[in-house]
Amino acid sequence: MSYSIYQDSKTNIDFITLKNDQLSATFLNFGARWHDFLTPDKNGKIENILLTLDTPENILADTAQFGALVGPVAGRIKDAKWQNVRLEKNNGEHHIHGGSHGWWCQFWDYKIEETSSSTKVIFSLTDEISGYPGPIQVINTYELTKESVVMITTVTTETLTLVNPTNHVYFNLSGDAKNNIKNQQLFINSQHILETDQVNIPTGTLLPIANTGYDFNQSRNIGEALSKLESGIDDAYLLESTNPQIVLSDPISGRELSISSNRDALVLFSTTGFNEAFKVNGQSMTSELGIAIETQELPDIVNHPEWGNIELKPGFSKVFKTEYTIKLK
Repeated sequence: MSYSIYQDSKTNIDFITLKNDQLSATFLNFGARWHDFLTPDKNGKIENILLTLDTPENILADTAQFGALVGPVAGRIKDAKWQNVRLEKNNGEHHIHGGSHGWWCQFWDYKIEETSSSTKVIFSLTDEISGYPGPIQVINTYELTKESVVMITTVTTETLTLVNPTNHVYFNLSGDAKNNIKNQQLFINSQHILETDQVNIPTGTLLPIANTGYDFNQSRNIGEALSKLESGIDDAYLLESTNPQIVLSDPISGRELSISSNRDALVLFSTTGFNEAFKVNGQSMTSELGIAIETQELPDIVNHPEWGNIELKPGFSKVFKTEYTIKLK
């Protein structure tokens, strides 16, 4: 196990790289971001399986939250309000991803911890600027083990507030994004997605997905599923409890990524139609170049208490855990 730190003097972004015999993962103090994840393919070739912005300047300007820890609340909140709290309207009349001053675009403190079996980078933040009641204290740990990255987010507060964070990481198991995601396989342990309106606000209805383009309850070719969905996928899945809840695999590279979490849901974004001039992995961002798999609680849950509760009281803490395990098939 080892680590290294590089600081870009123009942006003050620190690149913290954790390594072991097989894997390497880099994290950033800006947005507590997961920047890259280098893993071998079936022939032993080491490649990056994340979509990674090419320059520190692009990272600093990024509003698509590549690899960022999104909070205090990921996803949309209808009408940008909760009880008597008015949140920033940064998605039309609604609120999304913690606002324009959320965790994803703040600089975090950090420290490194090493053991004989793993290395951790522990990010910490006191959030007083997102617009949520607080201050909110966040500790986000990324631990690199022999075959996994384990992410644990612990949150406390001084004022009754809301917390529903996620990591907005984009995956592509082909390696260095040399192919799009259409020939990769996906399994999601879920029977339902959230119905949403024309601006992607949940209506309150859970829709069964059996025999639709959204159905990944058996491992399925992503391109075949997307062929039935003109606008692609940008939807919330209600997860079953059995782990792993998500498995992404690539038959060409032989890589298989299993994701297990204590979260109740995930948002899946197929990047359909996401064509931009900025560069990721040495090329312009194009439709279906990667897939975002965001473990969280259901979006807009504050307006649907039947789905659960994301309120956090002073004197209590919430701990969120997601483990990303990479193997070869």
